[in-house]
Amino acid sequence: MESEPYGIFEPLSKHYQFLALDPPGLGDSAPPLNGYDTANVSKVMAEAIHDHLKDRPYHLIGHDVGGWIAYPWAAQFQSRIKSLSILDASVPGFLPQLQFPLPHPTNMRLWQFSFNALPELPEILTRGRERELLTWFFKLKTVHADAFSKDHFERYIQAYSRPGAMSRGFEYYRAFGTSAKQNLEFAKTPLDIPVLALGGASSVGSDMIHLVRNFATNVSGGAIHDCGHFLPEEQPSAVARRLLEFLDANQSE
Repeated sequence: MESEPYGIFEPLSKHYQFLALDPPGLGDSAPPLNGYDTANVSKVMAEAIHDHLKDRPYHLIGHDVGGWIAYPWAAQFQSRIKSLSILDASVPGFLPQLQFPLPHPTNMRLWQFSFNALPELPEILTRGRERELLTWFFKLKTVHADAFSKDHFERYIQAYSRPGAMSRGFEYYRAFGTSAKQNLEFAKTPLDIPVLALGGASSVGSDMIHLVRNFATNVSGGAIHDCGHFLPEEQPSAVARRLLEFLDANQSE
């Protein structure tokens, strides 16, 4: 959901019709009307999809912030969903409790959760420096930074350099606490649909399975090897293969 993982679109499109969505406020989508908490955002997106699909059930896949959104989406509309796949996403409400100062490796992986949630300061420090920020961020978060083509990378720069675009991204982090409380309430009724949890081996890795078991009972998955945070771009063939195996195993009439 978060990015443009063309590398997995082609193999998936040979077997499934799919819709690739920008979350509200990101990419080319308009901001949400009632806040960036993921219960609200997921409801808006689900209702739009349901208008398009009518009564047909569907598989749901989310990466990063898309994964944040996909869980409350499934929690609110489980009867419509065949399966859920979450790729390398620290879903609000289910991160381990942390003590400060953070160990350096943890800080390098999670610094943005604190920084992005601050009022005003992120905009002050990043305005006009979107290229520098994203270049540094992608280098930090990937094992294979060259997985992003020049055109793909420039598309990110273009999207986040538009007026207000960085602020709209920060708002998801500013709503993180609210989203976490919503998710903990949803988790009182665990999902029983099949859930695939995949993490990059140099990012969340197989810990994705442990995270997802906080809110789902039928969980499979693991680590994608030789991969950082951006699974669809860094290891598109491996990710597409795992997704297709999972989707095919959970396809119904």
